[in-house]
Amino acid sequence: MLRPINQTTYDFPTLRKFGCVYVDKTAFFHALIANPGGNNLFFVSRPRRFGKSLMISTLDAIFRGRRELFEGLAIAKEGYDFEPYPVLHFDLSGVATADMRAFEGSFVNLVRQTLLAEGVPYDETCGPAANFGNAINTLADRHGKPVVVLIDEYDAPVSRMLDDLDKAETARKFLSDFYIQLKVNVGKIRFMMMTGVTKFTQLSVFSALNNLVDLTLSAETATMLGYTEEELTRYFEGHMRAHAEVMGVTYEAYREEFERWYDGYRFSKARRPRVYNPYAVARVLAAKEQWFTGTWTQTGQPSALRNFFKDHQIPELDYECLTGQDETLFDTYDLRDL
Repeated sequence: MLRPINQTTYDFPTLRKFGCVYVDKTAFFHALIANPGGNNLFFVSRPRRFGKSLMISTLDAIFRGRRELFEGLAIAKEGYDFEPYPVLHFDLSGVATADMRAFEGSFVNLVRQTLLAEGVPYDETCGPAANFGNAINTLADRHGKPVVVLIDEYDAPVSRMLDDLDKAETARKFLSDFYIQLKVNVGKIRFMMMTGVTKFTQLSVFSALNNLVDLTLSAETATMLGYTEEELTRYFEGHMRAHAEVMGVTYEAYREEFERWYDGYRFSKARRPRVYNPYAVARVLAAKEQWFTGTWTQTGQPSALRNFFKDHQIPELDYECLTGQDETLFDTYDLRDL
C-alpha cells in the first residue's frame, strides 16, 4: 500500500503521526547541529514552496527532544542524543501587511504568543525586540542551557510591501531592531536557523551577525531542500508508476517527461546536482491526473517579483551562459534598487 502524500501541512509531527511520505533530510540537520562548539547560526534562502517550513518544523522536533518521531530516520541512526533545549519558533509568513498599524500589531501578537507558549510573560511596556531578548535570557537561565531560535520566512513582511517602498522601509527598520537581539544574546543561543526567499542585506541580521553562515549556495547543503533523482525514486516510485498507468505511458517515458517538467533547480556553483520542487512533486503525484501541470506557478509566485515586474522591464538573458558573475551579486539587495 502506498504511503499517503500530504499536500496541506508542513508540520513534521503530523506527517510522521499519519505515516505520510517524508523524504528523510535529517542527515543534513545532524551535520549542522552535531557540534555545539562549532558554527551554530545559519541562514538559507530558497524559493517559495521548497520545504523551508518543513525543515524548521523538523528542527523544532529535534531540539524539543521528540525522539519517537525519528525512529528509522538518518539522525537516529547517527546516534544523536535528542537532548531537549528551550525553543523559540517564529513564523513570519502570516504577519499582516495591509498597513503599518496592522503589521506592528500582528508582529507584536506573534512574538507575544510565541513567548507565552514557552512560559515567558510578555511585557506590554516594552516592544517585541526587548521582549525577544528577555525571552532568550529568561529561558537560558531557567533551563541552564542555551536557547534554539528558529525563524521561518524572515523576509515575508518586507517582500509583501515592496509595492510601497516607504512602508517597506519602515517595516525593515522595525524588524532590524528585533533581529539585532540575535547578536546581543549570541552567547546564549545553541542554534539558530533562519529561512527566507530573499536576502535583504540591509536587515541588521546580516550586518550584525558577521558569523552567520549562509547555506544558500553551499555545496554541502545543495540538496538539503528539494528532491534529488535518487530520492524521487526511493520515496515516490510507487506513486509515479501508478501515475504513469493513469497517463497511459511507459514508466520510462513518464520519468523523462516528469524530469522535463519539475527538475532543474540548482543551489550550488556546479551544474549538478539538481533538485525537484517538493510541492510540485507532492501535488502532481497526489492528484494523478492525465496530464502534467505547472503547479508551482499557481501558489509559489513570490510577491517580491510580481511587485517588481509591475514597474520594471527585465531584459531577456540566457542566465546559464553568463560567466564571470560572483555570487556576492545576490547579497546586495536594496529595497529601492533591487
